[in-house]
Amino acid sequence: MMRSMTQRRRWLFVITASCILALAASCTDLTAVREWSKTSLEATQYNEIVTTYANTPERLKRYDSHGSYENQIADRKNQAEALKKILSTVSDYMAALAALSADGLVDYGQDVDSLKTSIGKLDPKISQTELGAVGTLAKDMLDAVAKEYQAKQVAKIVEEANGPLQLILRGELRKIVDQDFRRDLKSEKTWIDLFYNDLLREEGRPSKAAKEALKEWKEVRLEENAKRMAAVDAYVKVLDKVAEGHQKLYDNRNKLDDKTLIKNLCSLVVDLHKQITILAKS
Repeated sequence: MMRSMTQRRRWLFVITASCILALAASCTDLTAVREWSKTSLEATQYNEIVTTYANTPERLKRYDSHGSYENQIADRKNQAEALKKILSTVSDYMAALAALSADGLVDYGQDVDSLKTSIGKLDPKISQTELGAVGTLAKDMLDAVAKEYQAKQVAKIVEEANGPLQLILRGELRKIVDQDFRRDLKSEKTWIDLFYNDLLREEGRPSKAAKEALKEWKEVRLEENAKRMAAVDAYVKVLDKVAEGHQKLYDNRNKLDDKTLIKNLCSLVVDLHKQITILAKS
């Protein structure tokens, strides 16, 4: 972990230096756009939080033996699969934007209709509005491939992608993480307390040694719960920061080397790395 933190500090130093060079450049420089895109790509690839959300009913079943969780378990797995595909599309877009801002070509081979079909057939359903936004974002990337967009076309793809991207980042995905998962974790914390407190109150047993072990296990489970809650906070901030950064790109799409935009993007990169560090620890 120490090595990883050291590497991240070095990476932030490189990003800061790149931003300074971009601010000093006299010609159009998309370094800040590229670094923001790469960092957003890294942040959105942390989809483990979706897996953890999907596994919550299985964890609750551990503490509540009388509850009925089988239907929830099946629904959550389907929902998680859909959300991961949505997040994958967002990550692919960020990779495409990073490539374009480096004057490279976009490599994207996803079939839009198949993508929408695979997401749309899962229960519980993703709304048609959000499904349409995913399809539009994927189509934008296919267009970038077909037309061999390069750096000069960054403004074009940003303009076309901003609407669907904002809808995805501020829509159902955010609601599920910020509201549904947060509610789950609060319930899980309550069940952990009840489960271990009931065991500790049993008359005549457990033994003193067993009680100490139970207390330790309770602390471990509560610490895990707290880390998951911190990950929820971090991921909501990631979604908001990525949405904010792309909106700034859209608002300044015809002047992507604007010094204020560069400063804003560099600041967002630092903020995103802070949240990535929290997600990596959860």
